[in-house]
Amino acid sequence: MPRVVHAACPHDCPDGCAMLVTVDDDGRATKVEGDPDHPITDGFLCGKVSNYLDRVYGEGRLLQPLIRTGPKGTGEFRPASWDEALDLVAQRLGDVVADHGAEAVLPWSYMGTMGVLQSGIMAHRFFNALGASELERTICADAGLAGTVSAHGVSPEVDPERWAAARYIVAWGWNPMSTAPHLWKQILAARRAGARLVVVDPYRSRTARVADEHLRPLPGTDAALGLGMMRAILDAGLHADDWCREHVAAYDELLAVLGDWPLERAAEVSGVPAPDIERVGTAFAATQPSLLRLGVGAQRHAGAETAYRTLACLPVLAGSWRHEGGGCSYIPTAAASALNSEPLKGVELRPGPVRRINMSAVGAALTDATLDPPVAALVVWSGNPAQVAPDQAEVLAGLRREDLFTVVLEQVMTDSARHADVVLPVTTQLEHPDAHYSWGQHYLAWNEPAIAPRGESRPTADVFRALAARMRLAPAEAFTEDDESILATLFAGKPGGILLDELRERGWMKLDLGQGPAPHAEGGFGTIDGRFQVRAEWLAERGKDPRPGYDPPVEVADRELAGRFPLCLVTPKTHLFLNSTFADQARQHAAQPEPFVALHPDDAAARGVADGDRVRVWNDRGEFIVLAKVSDDARPGVPVAPMGWWARDALAGGLHAQATTSQRLTAVSSAPTFNDNRVEIARAG
Repeated sequence: MPRVVHAACPHDCPDGCAMLVTVDDDGRATKVEGDPDHPITDGFLCGKVSNYLDRVYGEGRLLQPLIRTGPKGTGEFRPASWDEALDLVAQRLGDVVADHGAEAVLPWSYMGTMGVLQSGIMAHRFFNALGASELERTICADAGLAGTVSAHGVSPEVDPERWAAARYIVAWGWNPMSTAPHLWKQILAARRAGARLVVVDPYRSRTARVADEHLRPLPGTDAALGLGMMRAILDAGLHADDWCREHVAAYDELLAVLGDWPLERAAEVSGVPAPDIERVGTAFAATQPSLLRLGVGAQRHAGAETAYRTLACLPVLAGSWRHEGGGCSYIPTAAASALNSEPLKGVELRPGPVRRINMSAVGAALTDATLDPPVAALVVWSGNPAQVAPDQAEVLAGLRREDLFTVVLEQVMTDSARHADVVLPVTTQLEHPDAHYSWGQHYLAWNEPAIAPRGESRPTADVFRALAARMRLAPAEAFTEDDESILATLFAGKPGGILLDELRERGWMKLDLGQGPAPHAEGGFGTIDGRFQVRAEWLAERGKDPRPGYDPPVEVADRELAGRFPLCLVTPKTHLFLNSTFADQARQHAAQPEPFVALHPDDAAARGVADGDRVRVWNDRGEFIVLAKVSDDARPGVPVAPMGWWARDALAGGLHAQATTSQRLTAVSSAPTFNDNRVEIARAG
């Protein structure tokens, strides 16, 4: 008789869906669906994951270890046994350590799975005990987090289940119809009850198309727009002065900053007309409850940390936190960090201090001949740097080094795996246990193995256990500890009131953090004194103004550079790929078969470009060839090239939009600056 198993979507998405897997009597999964009882998932899965069985049982699934036989990048491999493959990896890593020192080994991973077991506890222990270089994992949300957390501390923020109470919602740098459809449902509930929706995004995304209003700032100027909106609130006398004086530290400094930002200045910097800034700003304060929901898109530029702490001031000045459904929502850090795996990653196993290499600067790390020691071995799991890391040509040049020993743990033959010396097949979500937190809502989810591992695939954690044994890493008990013991430690403190056995039985449970319907109506922010912090002294220590303000982008604000590269390129997510994941699957690929760059008609006409033309997009870092989509979905001067396609879909050289993006990092949190990117476009010959 078929059985139904509780599972969790593993992917890097704020929705954090709970799934149900139906398994037949022969042990084969026959159906994957959203759990109808989960308040956020609500019985459906997105277009990325709803055909997850195509990934589990697809022809491209890797089912045995592979060893390279041809040039790097060609995908030429021979099958190998696990013993041969692991022995080779252990030997070659040992040789690198003997020849160059352990820091010559670099791990590279991110959130290919968000499960606490498979994403990295055992992997981190392995690299820490080895003494390898530490990977600085800041490619996604760290710049925004640095800003928001410095302002209101670690907070549960506004529970998405309360969003329906909001009557004015601003989605800033966020396209939930494509990147968070279950959280989008919460916004729809608010709209059905009468809420208005404003989208702030240079690009007319799917969400912007259906919004009540769409503001289109120049990339990297979000703080200027936010300052203008707050000035409008102040000028109209709509600010929550009494509440702010009680619950906001250095409140008068915020008022002083706003004195320097008349609407005309905000409009000039952001490119948004002053009347639009005034209208949306005053409506945000006058229409309560009002909710600011920040996305990750507005932080891809230098100055992002200041921008996000500045934007966090908007619902404070408006008094939005006083109301159920009102306030600021970005990443509910209190909920996302409740299941804390950091103490289990074995930092204490390091033989001494190790160097740090940023994951968004991996291209430079792999090609820098002066780096001492050089990166001589690269181990990749839960990620695809060949397609998602910036300055793609340099990344690929590094991956093609014959003297770089590369190991990739994967489910399918990604572009990164094609450059590996050894590919190790790992399990999908249906084949291993895991516990999952969410970075968008307040639930934990349990993933029970539904089927046996396919072929010879193994869980990622088990692969690192096996490598540690072969390399005789100490202490041995750190690597022989099984999943059950790790989970017992993780849940020993009953995080958010949740017991592991209860979670397993139910499949998902809500964290009880005492957040309530309006978590900061009476202050109680996660800061030292419980007040919202206008000043951030740690910014002053790094040479930044500690107050809210506008810290301009580097390239977008560079008028001299604009003379050579007049267009500001942004590279958002696609609708059906999650970064580069699912770009190989037939259904998703058929729905969006080829990469493109959206170009405003005025920009296209100035360059003699027609819709469907092949165009060259370039700057000093690199170039890519792509089809032009002439549309006013793109703002004048701001072309849009969604990312995620693999090398096989490129029109030339295997390169996509990441060939033009910079490895420059933000000054405070070392985060990437993908959308701080000037380019030029011309018809391709």
